[in-house]
Amino acid sequence: MFSQIVVGWDGSPNSEAALRWAAARGDAAPLLIVHTIPGQDTSSEYLAATGDLPEARVALIDRARELRAEHPGRSIDTLTVHGRADKELAAYIDGGALVVVGSSQSGHETAWTLGARLAGRRGHGAVAVIPPDWEAADRHGVVVGVDGSARAKDAVRFGIEESVRLGEPLELVHAWVVPTSWNTAYIEYLGDVSLMEDMRRDVLDDALAHARSLGAAPNGRLERGAAAAVLAAASETANVVIVASHTAGGMARFLLGSVSHDLLLRATGPVIVVSDLG
Repeated sequence: MFSQIVVGWDGSPNSEAALRWAAARGDAAPLLIVHTIPGQDTSSEYLAATGDLPEARVALIDRARELRAEHPGRSIDTLTVHGRADKELAAYIDGGALVVVGSSQSGHETAWTLGARLAGRRGHGAVAVIPPDWEAADRHGVVVGVDGSARAKDAVRFGIEESVRLGEPLELVHAWVVPTSWNTAYIEYLGDVSLMEDMRRDVLDDALAHARSLGAAPNGRLERGAAAAVLAAASETANVVIVASHTAGGMARFLLGSVSHDLLLRATGPVIVVSDLG
């Protein structure tokens, strides 16, 4: 599906986790490791005997050599550039790549992590965000969060491909909450909740029917609770949790939907945010 897999790497434990996850995918797509150095690019620096860029290039080349030994036959290339990591890596999303980064950017404590900023951009690829300790759990299955949107169909389709590639079962999850404005004192409350649950079950059933129309045999789970919290809990044991990006045009293209954004901050396992896959 992807033209290539691109890993944002800076030698930190978070980026190392992302690199190990990408290399272990067993994907046929070529792997490109990109190390972005902050600041302006100067062509003369490539010729200098010392400096951040030459040292970074050597470190990355050495790491790629180790990785090739661990994964013989895998196509692995490297690139070291000056600039902003989100800007440099975003170009690959537009080109249909899977961009893989660690769950937080080295030296930056903010809700708008590198992964969140990348996943909030429009493109024709996807962004995988990998926590540093993702290998600690015994992981099983592919989980896709569905919400009835057209974008969620891309996530379902990608989830099917991931489950086939991994040989793992596929589960579609739809989470919902009772509106806080509903007053439990009303005699109609229980009936209203039951009606909403039926409507939410229809959303899940539609997603299941779509997956079956594509030849998959998924399980479905309807769960009451905040979607980000439900999916974050699933990330504790799932091989991967997949959700759709709900970006729009203009300034909104840099913002994720709240569920995807909160999930990236809470997840303890790999999460893939899918953009328009065409």
